[in-house]
Amino acid sequence: MTANEAYNTYKNVLISTTVDKMQIVSLLYEGALGFAKKAYKAMKDEDEETKIDSLNRVSGILLALRDSLDRNQDVETVEYLEALYNFLLTRTIEANKDNNYEDFGVVVRYLDKMSEIWNKEIMKKDETA
Repeated sequence: MTANEAYNTYKNVLISTTVDKMQIVSLLYEGALGFAKKAYKAMKDEDEETKIDSLNRVSGILLALRDSLDRNQDVETVEYLEALYNFLLTRTIEANKDNNYEDFGVVVRYLDKMSEIWNKEIMKKDETA
């Protein structure tokens, strides 16, 4: 699957699903983190096919997250998240080119923290609302 195909798949899910959009973001973070960990391991193991597939999926999810930002919300927050997603996307593309799993570890750590914050802080707020 190419990054473009992954992007279109996730975009279609965002558009056509009846699941709460907050839950979709949670699932996207979990998917991005899972594929990032898989890519990291594949780079260490020199498994080129798995690395490329996993990095393409991470890229697709990052694109979906970036492009699904609600531009009608707090401008500063949207711009921050957009820049963060672009940074992670750039690091993912570089990891594919350079095969440097140590540098790609930054992406894994960011996605891990972002997923944790989203699930503990944001989703928790929805449960009590």
